[in-house]
Amino acid sequence: MSEPDGSLLRGVASSRALSRRTLLAGGAGIAALGLAACSSHDPVTPRDAAAVAADDELAIETEPPELPADPPIITGEFVSAKMAGRLTRWAVARPNGVSGELPVVIVAHALNTHEKTIFSPGLDIQGVVQRHVDAGNTPFAVACVDVDRNYFHLRTDGADGAAMIIDEFMPMLDNDPDLDLRTDRIGLFGWSMGGYGALRIGAILGPRRVAAIAVGSPALWADPAQFPPRAFDSLADYRANSLFGQQPAFANIPLMISVGTSDQFYMYTRQWAADLHPPAAFATSPGGHTNRFWRSVLPDQVAFLGRALA
Repeated sequence: MSEPDGSLLRGVASSRALSRRTLLAGGAGIAALGLAACSSHDPVTPRDAAAVAADDELAIETEPPELPADPPIITGEFVSAKMAGRLTRWAVARPNGVSGELPVVIVAHALNTHEKTIFSPGLDIQGVVQRHVDAGNTPFAVACVDVDRNYFHLRTDGADGAAMIIDEFMPMLDNDPDLDLRTDRIGLFGWSMGGYGALRIGAILGPRRVAAIAVGSPALWADPAQFPPRAFDSLADYRANSLFGQQPAFANIPLMISVGTSDQFYMYTRQWAADLHPPAAFATSPGGHTNRFWRSVLPDQVAFLGRALA
């Protein structure tokens, strides 16, 4: 893996005054790779299987969110060769009350969001992780990097968000002594566009590097005639990068999929998950393609990732 190009410009969103106490051990290992499906009875009629309107477009965030100061969010940026020379921003959160090297969950963000969205009050993953750690479970850090609208694969403009994460962002996290993280075995999390992205990165890295993947409402299109141009540049691009047919890559990676029964990707996600062997932990509940749903399932996803990283 290559080192990130360009100079690293560091910043701290708030003072990194982490109280130091003994690293909390807690948390059992992941129960088994063969995870049983755990779908609930669907209380809401799902959308039609021919979900030609499946849409991952969220409202564009016009102003940077005000991030909570506790736990602190560490931010920075670097010039990314894998993103066609763009200045690329990142953000990291470590839980309070722990010291020493931590494993990390890499977050792939949704369309029209960015590296800070997962830490904003609407989702607040760092707060969920802090409560997880305070309950005596194994701690881990969370890191996200901005891919703009790239969709986590090589595009005609020369940018490739997945390659940037694997070849530049992860080595940067591993080599920064102030962050004190390890990336030899990571967790992956993503929602909407980032759900697809987390799955694609997991398929590339494989089970030796990926402890577990948790995704919410992954943007998956089963019909090659219905994908949007923002996701794939052509039919050939779709065929090269669609995850349909790639399910065997997840045979040895614990996988949790959460999707609302009113979500526009509900049927495509079920269709994709049906070909996973062993099956994923597949959780459904009332909800749509919204922060409200993703926030409701985040504690279970954090606990799932934490057990795998223990």
